[in-house]
Amino acid sequence: MSASTKRQCPGCSKWKAVTKFARHETCSACRSPAQQSVAEDASSATVATASPPAPSPPPPLFERNEHSHGHLSQEQRLAIRILHREGRDEAYIAARIPCDVRSVRHWLAQEDTHDSPRSGRPRLTDEAMDTALAFVSRVEPFATPRQLKRKLQLDVSNATIDRRLIEAGLPGRVARHVFQLTDDHKRQRLSFAHGYSRWTKEDWCRVLFADVKTFRGRGRSGQVWVRRPVGEASNPAYSVTHKPHPVAVPAWGCFSAAGPGYMAMFEGSLEAAGLRDIFSDYLLPTVKAHFGEGADWWLLHDNDPGRHKSQVLRTFMHNNYIRPLDFPPYSPDLNPIENLWADMDKRMELIDADTKEELEKVVADTWAATSKEYCSQLARSMPARIQQVIDRNGAYTDY
Repeated sequence: MSASTKRQCPGCSKWKAVTKFARHETCSACRSPAQQSVAEDASSATVATASPPAPSPPPPLFERNEHSHGHLSQEQRLAIRILHREGRDEAYIAARIPCDVRSVRHWLAQEDTHDSPRSGRPRLTDEAMDTALAFVSRVEPFATPRQLKRKLQLDVSNATIDRRLIEAGLPGRVARHVFQLTDDHKRQRLSFAHGYSRWTKEDWCRVLFADVKTFRGRGRSGQVWVRRPVGEASNPAYSVTHKPHPVAVPAWGCFSAAGPGYMAMFEGSLEAAGLRDIFSDYLLPTVKAHFGEGADWWLLHDNDPGRHKSQVLRTFMHNNYIRPLDFPPYSPDLNPIENLWADMDKRMELIDADTKEELEKVVADTWAATSKEYCSQLARSMPARIQQVIDRNGAYTDY
């Protein structure tokens, strides 16, 4: 029989005469009832032996305390022993507490659930003192450790008081300086938030965020900490040189989700005519680079009545199809470029600049080094900011 009268069966992979197929895909042997029964049995066995989906992990019995530094409470230690008596393995127990597997092994190996005597210095405060410190600090959040020590008449160091407050979930932070919003300001913020509550992250990616910022060089205000030997307070090696008039550079900048735009540095105060020239030379080229020719986009900047609402600038914006959003006053938390300015200040903190030229170079280099990813993250945070304004009835957000 010639090769042209044979074909390979996909069922048994054997070469057989064409007549064995009779217009079927497989040969007659593969189509026989006995062979089909074997195939079905094999398929059923495969399904029967397939392992069931893994069960979802059980929820933890306790909330994880970020300030406990791995210290388990008496209830957690007792729960470890109870789960172990029920026959649970160490991984399961660690997921339910929740804690590290090593902590589970440690407390299963101990005779009881109490802490062993420590070899270090004994704790100087008892539970009553710790409770009093946390209570007073919550009532008077601006009280310093020194003031708390005097108020409660404690014979411990300020550092000890600070550690106890950290253990209680009250670490020290720098308080924000915020403007006291009036009811009218809150209404305007709510109006803005409701007006743009339906905008998506993609919509905010079509917005150009702009603002003015003054950068300062060496000698800017603020406390500077130094570690020095006793009696060396006047030593120039441990002192900060005071400059009564540190160099300053005012700048206008803008960014979108596509990255930082062009920045303009200027002299003196920025009037309406000067801002019009900046819009012409820096804002419009940024718009073309970020959004393209003829694209829909919007501008978000503050509503300074002396500049942004002047007839000179309004005419220029109308003639160049610049559409500003109706931004509420005293709302720096709703313009993410404020976060960008703060990020630049941190990056410039360790760079000294004594002259205007040096500071301008530092500002320009820091601005150019701003990542596109960070700009996109800031632009896409707007829906969350707006929702917080609505949730807080017009009050300031966490941004």
